[in-house]
Amino acid sequence: MMIHSKMRWVTLSLVFALILAVLSAGCIHESPVLPENHIESGSESESGLQHANLEESQSEVLSHLNTITGSLNRAIASFNDREYDRCQAECEQLKWENLEYAASIESFERRVTNASLSGSGEAYYDAQLSILRAIHQSVNESASDLYSASEYAAQGDDDHARYHSQRAAGYVDAVYANIDRFNENVGVSNSGSVGFAPPVPDPPDPEEVPSPREEDLSDIPDPYYLPKSRFQNTHDEVDRLLGKGFITPYQQSSFDCSEMAAYIEWKLECHNLTAYIATKDDWQDGYGHAWVIVPLRGGKYLAIEPTVSATEGSLGAEMITYDPEYFVYDQLFEDIYGASRFFGVEEWDWWNKLELK
Repeated sequence: MMIHSKMRWVTLSLVFALILAVLSAGCIHESPVLPENHIESGSESESGLQHANLEESQSEVLSHLNTITGSLNRAIASFNDREYDRCQAECEQLKWENLEYAASIESFERRVTNASLSGSGEAYYDAQLSILRAIHQSVNESASDLYSASEYAAQGDDDHARYHSQRAAGYVDAVYANIDRFNENVGVSNSGSVGFAPPVPDPPDPEEVPSPREEDLSDIPDPYYLPKSRFQNTHDEVDRLLGKGFITPYQQSSFDCSEMAAYIEWKLECHNLTAYIATKDDWQDGYGHAWVIVPLRGGKYLAIEPTVSATEGSLGAEMITYDPEYFVYDQLFEDIYGASRFFGVEEWDWWNKLELK
């Protein structure tokens, strides 16, 4: 069988192997020991109140961040388990949680502004706010890309799934790197120093997915579908058109399932019957396969196994099947042009083996 898989699974979970982490209680240090000159105030009681307000607001921000990292880890775990619908649901939830996190950062920033900070206190909170805002941006990017990676992976588009999963991995890594920097700054403040770390830079984008090359369809005969006597989409009419099946014997890599399926689709369409070419990459024994699906009047479908009649003594009627496995496929093409753009014209070129008439 000549169908070559374009859907070989790429183990995308490896992308996240080193960054799936759980933020445990106490991982972020919330309460640095602030030097006395962090807050300028007219009274000691007012200074204490402002300090308490900052601590309360910062604790609220970090509580939201703790929730976010839990959701982010669950989304990653769902993606790695190939539970793409669940991953997308987690990403949607993550976006809402990130909005609440952003609102808590704004509230925290207002309190910092109202606290009349100076010296190392001002530098400390400026640095920490910058890191918290960077985390918010990285969570947004990682959630969007993880959602897209799930969508593409579910569709079997490995190239785009890989691109978005790698991009998501970079931003997830940035989230945890910035959490580390936040904690480092707490340690710097507690030591009485003022060399506070800024946020980590945004990760570089992975290499863009190349645009698919435009397949040359000039080798397909023109015109291809030739109008013939009109049949209807019924079992009996399909049976009549299949006749005694193929006279030309099956020949692997020359006239096999793909050429046979393309010929049957062509013949049915020329006689006014709607027909589709179906393919599956891992059919039996790991090989790809192609066959034909025909929608019947009344809403039912039949499938045509093209290689059955290659067996000596078989009839066209024996090609027709209603076996459920024939209605599970990776790709379904409406015509020779779509199939050729995906797999290449040479995969289907039955007209070089049979006469087009």
